[in-house]
Amino acid sequence: MKQLIVIILLITTFFGCNTNENACGHAFIGGEIINPNNKYVTLYRDASPIDTLYLDENNRFSYQIESLNPGLHSFNHGGEYQVMIIEPNDSIMIRLNTIDFDESLVFSGSGSKKNNYLINMFLKLEEEEHFVYESSKLNPKKFLVKLDSIKDEKYQALENFKQKYLPTVFFINVAKTGIDYSYYRDKEIYAYRYFGINEPLPLDSLPSDYFDFRKEIDYNREELKEFYPYFNFLFPHFNNLAMEKYFKDNAEKKLVRTNINYHLNKLELINDMVESDVMKNILLKFPTINFLNYSTSFEDSEAMFNSYIEKNTSKQNAGYVTTIYKTLNRLRPGNNVPDIEILNFKNEAATLNSVTKKPTILYFWTSANQYHFKNSHAKVKELKALYPSVDFISININSNNEPNWKLLLKQNNIDVANEYRFRNPEIAKKLLAIRYINKVIVVDRNDNIISSNANLFKSDFKVLLDDIK
Repeated sequence: MKQLIVIILLITTFFGCNTNENACGHAFIGGEIINPNNKYVTLYRDASPIDTLYLDENNRFSYQIESLNPGLHSFNHGGEYQVMIIEPNDSIMIRLNTIDFDESLVFSGSGSKKNNYLINMFLKLEEEEHFVYESSKLNPKKFLVKLDSIKDEKYQALENFKQKYLPTVFFINVAKTGIDYSYYRDKEIYAYRYFGINEPLPLDSLPSDYFDFRKEIDYNREELKEFYPYFNFLFPHFNNLAMEKYFKDNAEKKLVRTNINYHLNKLELINDMVESDVMKNILLKFPTINFLNYSTSFEDSEAMFNSYIEKNTSKQNAGYVTTIYKTLNRLRPGNNVPDIEILNFKNEAATLNSVTKKPTILYFWTSANQYHFKNSHAKVKELKALYPSVDFISININSNNEPNWKLLLKQNNIDVANEYRFRNPEIAKKLLAIRYINKVIVVDRNDNIISSNANLFKSDFKVLLDDIK
C-alpha cells in the first residue's frame, strides 16, 4: 500500500479547484472496520490530524467534510495507515478487516474508481518485482521483450480507463509518469542483478541505448518526492551508479555487496549529483539506515554514519539516523538484550531477559505480513527439530490487540507455548531497532547478544545455530 499512499499524495496536489481558493466544496467519508483494534479512526490532512471518528456499536463511522481543501487525506486505525483521494463531491465508503488490513481494504461510492485503478496499477508493481527477480538470468534482449510487453499492457489499460471514465488530464499525466518510471526502475534493477549477482558480462554488452532514459532524469523534482515510481526508481539507479564506480575503482568482476566502499559511493554520488537539499536528504537517509541495520561491522557502520552526517543538512533526519545508530550500537554482540516487557498467551507479563535462559532465537512478525508470519513459523518448526537445545521465541509487534493476536494464532494452529506480544510495541520496536520484519536476535544462555541482525531464511543461519547449540 505504500505505492498507493505516494501516488495519492501527488494526485491530490494536482487535482482540485482554483488554487487561489482556500476551499472548494464538501465530501463524505464513512466505513466499517471488521475486528477493530480500538474504537476510533483518526482522520488526517497533509499528515496532520483533523478529527477523531468514533466507531458505533456496529463498528462503523462517518464524517462530513464541509470545507474541503485540495491535499492529502488519510486515516489511521490501530497503528495501520492508509491514504485516500478525497475530492469535492466525493462520497467514499471504506471497508476493511484489521487481520489483513491492506489486502482487505475496499473502496466504494463516488470517488472509488480512481482509487481502485491506482490500487490495481500498483499491485502489478509487486508482481513486476517478482518478474524482474525471476528474469535476472535472461539475456538483455529477451528481458527487454518481456518488459516492453508489460509497459504496453499498462498503457492499453490506461487508454481503456480514459475512454470509459474520462479522467482529468492531471490524472492521466500522473498515470503515465507512474508507468514510465516503473519501467525505468525495472531496467535499473535488472542491470544491478544481472551484472552484480550472476557471473557478469561487461556493462557495455547491454544494448547501446539501454540507459538512454538517464539523460532525461531530473534528480531535483521535489514535487515527486513522495511519488512511489519516481522515488523507487532513484534507489536502484544510484545502486547501479555506485556499482559502476566500484568496478571502475577496484577492477573487480563481481560486486561484494557488503563492501563499505560501495555503500560510501552511493552517498558520494547522491551528494554530487542532487542539488535539491530536500531530495538529497531523503536519498541520503534511506541507504544509510539500510546499511546500519544490516551491517555486522562496527567500523563500517561508523564510517557510513560519519559520511552521512557530513552530507546531510536536515536536523530532523540527522536526529532520527543518530538514534538508530546509537540503538544499534547498544545491540552489538556481547551486550545484554534490553529488558522489555512481553505478554504470553495467558496475558501474563514477563521480560525478554526472563525468557532467555538458554541459547534463544527471538523472531518477530506482524499480521500485516501474513506471508512472513506463516513462513517464519514453518521455518522455526523445522529448526526446532534440528536444534532442540535452542529456544525459539516468537513476538508479535502489532499495536496492542489481544483478541486479534490470539485469533490469528488459533486460525493457523500455532503452538502458543513460546508466543508473545509486546506490552508497548512502539517503544519495544525502537529499543530493538526493528525496522525490517526479517530481523532476528540471537542471545546466549547468559542473555548476551550473539547477533542482533540475523535472518531465519539466510543460508548462514544454520551455521550460526551450529556455533551456539
